[in-house]
Amino acid sequence: MSIYNIFITSAESLVTTHEETRAGFLSIALEKNRVGDPFVKNALAFKAMAAHTCRAEDLLNLPEVRPFLITAAGLSDKSLSYLDEDDQTMAIKELIDKFLKPSGEAYIDEATFRYLLIKGDAVGGAMRNKIGVLGQERFIRAIYSSMSVRGMVCDCVSTNSKYWREIDGNDARTETNVKALHWRNTRGERILVFNSKIPTVNKNVDICLFSSGIADYDGIVRHDERAIMFGELKGGIDPAGADEHWKTGNSALNRIRESFTKAGYPKIKTSFIGAAIQHSMAEEIYKQLEDGTLSNASNLTNNNQLIEYCNWLIEL
Repeated sequence: MSIYNIFITSAESLVTTHEETRAGFLSIALEKNRVGDPFVKNALAFKAMAAHTCRAEDLLNLPEVRPFLITAAGLSDKSLSYLDEDDQTMAIKELIDKFLKPSGEAYIDEATFRYLLIKGDAVGGAMRNKIGVLGQERFIRAIYSSMSVRGMVCDCVSTNSKYWREIDGNDARTETNVKALHWRNTRGERILVFNSKIPTVNKNVDICLFSSGIADYDGIVRHDERAIMFGELKGGIDPAGADEHWKTGNSALNRIRESFTKAGYPKIKTSFIGAAIQHSMAEEIYKQLEDGTLSNASNLTNNNQLIEYCNWLIEL
């Protein structure tokens, strides 16, 4: 048996509990409210700006609310690049004639509801992306915590910057917008890159660990000889999508192992972290840990497993 995580004692120990699933859904609901709040505030601002109008047609004479009405009419930001001013005005008139006028005195509310309905799709899209980001942030926070306990120094570079800086692991929100981390262990310097395209695999990989210093960070993904470990991170908490996430992640990990074996590096390590782990996939993950196919794994919602995984990662 080759299991590096002492808190994984059986397949059952990998399964996400009902309590953690519930907590995950509540966390997403809170985040969804936060993401959607600016649109609600926009709607309230529109109501105040349109309050002095008497009829739905009067809205056409308010250029300051035109962008709001364009959205309420169902036009996306992408569609606007294909439509001229006349096309946009036509869409607003259609909105007024077919939906706002029939609402009578409630035309302002009707415009507000339609705006929020359209923006609801935007919130849904943002949340689909945000769920993955939240999973990565939770993982990074666990790395910071492990390093802080050890008294280790860690540097990071953000997705929107090219400059490295030493992080304060006790500072809230330092886990946001992180592109890569750097630290030194007893074996040398390490660079951990997130969600990066690996040329040998020709795909993006969630977790990419290399033997490298900051000076060699640029282009490090092209140096197969410095690759230590690659991992898949699935932050979605919905049990309904768990098996599909594992299939996707498992296929990606197989592709990594096959690609690096062909490139002459058959001993590349691989790992899997998932928030929603169900019984059937837990059995598969545990079996791969036993036979050494997977080097390590963790349930993202199990703090003991996650910290043990981070300690293993830090020391690689």
